[in-house]
Amino acid sequence: MAHINQEIPREQWASYLAGISKQDATQWVRVESIDAETGDQPLADRLPLVDISLERKGSDAGAVQIIVGREDGRITHRILEPDHVYAELDGETGALECLEIGERGGKTLVFFERPSDADEVSARF
Repeated sequence: MAHINQEIPREQWASYLAGISKQDATQWVRVESIDAETGDQPLADRLPLVDISLERKGSDAGAVQIIVGREDGRITHRILEPDHVYAELDGETGALECLEIGERGGKTLVFFERPSDADEVSARF
């Protein structure tokens, strides 16, 4: 299956990330942090995306915030000094498969997955 890698220009980060947050909430995400010092750190697996946004004000202006989880528990991950955002899209459908947010010395990967019918039923119980 072909993939398309696309760099998102910095001036479009806020609107692009806001668009992702407004997409279908039935998608699950997996979040991984990859750092030169600590290696690959899984942060969240198969959780709904609550929000992904670019901070515009205050001391955290320019940071990217990712919130995943359910009502009974949420996980927040912040990328304080992002230097690039890349989107990996399915070459056939154009669907977002992975978002890479880079920062000095590492990156955060957000993988998007649509749960199967069986997964959706088991997630409700």
